[in-house]
Amino acid sequence: MDDRRYFLLKRLHSLSGVIPLAGFVIFHLFENSHSVAGAAVFNETVAGIRSQPYLLLLEMGLLAPIAFHALLGVYLARTAKLNVGQFPDRANISYALQRVTGLLLLFFIGFHLWTTRFAGIPTDQMFQRLAAAFSNRWVAAFYTLGILSAAFHLSNGLWGFAVAWGIVSGSKSMDLAWKACMGLGLVVFLMGMNAMAGFFGKGLDVLNYKAPPSASSGQAQPAAPIAAAPLTATAQ
Repeated sequence: MDDRRYFLLKRLHSLSGVIPLAGFVIFHLFENSHSVAGAAVFNETVAGIRSQPYLLLLEMGLLAPIAFHALLGVYLARTAKLNVGQFPDRANISYALQRVTGLLLLFFIGFHLWTTRFAGIPTDQMFQRLAAAFSNRWVAAFYTLGILSAAFHLSNGLWGFAVAWGIVSGSKSMDLAWKACMGLGLVVFLMGMNAMAGFFGKGLDVLNYKAPPSASSGQAQPAAPIAAAPLTATAQ
């Protein structure tokens, strides 16, 4: 591959990691945070997503950049020259972790899609099925590793995007940008872990999710109208 094509592909790879993938990851974890409000609210959220118009086109619009980002990422990981052992500084460690977490995410996303989107789970059973899956400590550990990998890969990728596209320059501004991106990564990780804790009834409802009112909630229901009594003739 010539240098010009390699340069272009790396720019597109960086861009696809930000638009739309970074936004989708944050949105997806935000939607999953409805788990802290219980099964009814979470399943209602899933139903709302599944009822979106042109859902298949939207999913294809997401899978295309994911596939491009993943396939090119595998190529970049295979051709990467890691020298962490010789120069164990922050830049080299982050460079290596970006490749490792990318490969982990390839398996994690595939597993997640296969066991949720393509598993044929009824909408009103999604919360219960996920809660049962997370009760397995190995599945819970795998999801924890996947969320951690996604948080780092996203935040470090945003920093790399800002540097590669000339948004930040100079050692001081790049250092501040890296710290800010790592702070965002920590927020993303905590959001994901809180969403997973919601399936055990232990999540923090920091955004004040409200369950929809139901007939059994104890709230007063409007009284049915009383039919008027029929008129009868009176004796004269």
